[in-house]
Amino acid sequence: MSATRLLVLGVVRIHGRANGYQVWRELMSWGVEKWANTKTGSVYHALRQLTKKEMLSATGDGDGDGGDRAEPTVYELTEAGETEFLRLLDDALMRADAKPDLLGAGVTFMCARPRAHVVLLLGFRLRALEAERDNLRSMLKNSDPWGKPEHVQELFGLWVSEVEAAVGWTRGLIERLEAGAYTMADDPGAEFGAPGALPNGL
Repeated sequence: MSATRLLVLGVVRIHGRANGYQVWRELMSWGVEKWANTKTGSVYHALRQLTKKEMLSATGDGDGDGGDRAEPTVYELTEAGETEFLRLLDDALMRADAKPDLLGAGVTFMCARPRAHVVLLLGFRLRALEAERDNLRSMLKNSDPWGKPEHVQELFGLWVSEVEAAVGWTRGLIERLEAGAYTMADDPGAEFGAPGALPNGL
């Protein structure tokens, strides 16, 4: 749900104003149903819940489905919604245990944050991943006394490989950002994820 919430808030943010159909259409064009497991129903559920929590404001008499209603519900980010968007974004980039869908949502909108801030968050993630990797290596090295079946070592080997891949990717992203890759929030020009970066079409 955190990934869907972040994605929905982010899409409303970049449109400025958007109805439910526009939010859904934008997310589907990103293929989120595959990499974030975000379905149509979860998008509309998130819109309703975020409105209930006053993170989105809603105007219009429709339900935002983009159908034949003359006034579909139109959503805008509130101050509380902006705060929640940034909180979820930072959490997604910083946590070593972030699930792939949340991390993917975080990477999608990382340009909405200043460069040094994102590097700092990814640094927290990198150090936590390195500690996890070292711990798993130690467990694998000292697995014999456990009395576990010999083949169980392969499971630890799998975990080590997965964490090593995450370490390498995170370190590489930090290096690319430090070298000036991508347009971030504090760079000249319009970064992806900026408020109103996409036309709302309303």
